[in-house]
Amino acid sequence: MRRRKRSTCRSTSIRMRPGAVVDAYYAQFPALLGPGWAYTVETATQALRLMLCGLFDAHPKLKIILGHLGESLPFSIVRCAENINRRMALKRPLQDYFHDNFWLTTAANFSQPALACCLMEMGADRILFSVDWPFASNIAGRQFIDAAPVSAHDRAKILSRNAIALLKL
Repeated sequence: MRRRKRSTCRSTSIRMRPGAVVDAYYAQFPALLGPGWAYTVETATQALRLMLCGLFDAHPKLKIILGHLGESLPFSIVRCAENINRRMALKRPLQDYFHDNFWLTTAANFSQPALACCLMEMGADRILFSVDWPFASNIAGRQFIDAAPVSAHDRAKILSRNAIALLKL
């Protein structure tokens, strides 16, 4: 039996934040702890860590789905890449990992400017419709995507075609 090489990626569970992190960042502002902010920042950080640790070099076909329109990464990936690419010896530019290995969902981030940013950074082929029920309204999610300034072709991809292709449904 062949042994699998152990990954060098180490990731802290979102639900098991170290007490020092909670004390330093969130103790005085518990409203930040959870889905509004902490989850976004910590998930984006873990996605970056996956890009930096060589996971996608070892497994180039690995696909990751990020919720909430990419947890702010589409907005900040260029800045992150400019700084990280010059400080780390990555096999490929940081943005390449993001563009090649990640898909984004609309889940509970019903912001047209954020969607426009995602479309510009990732393209309509990398966005999947989702709602994040029971935390967000199904009706609000559908109204959001129906109001999105995209072509009927791109709307169909976002609503179902991308998920069908990605998940081989």
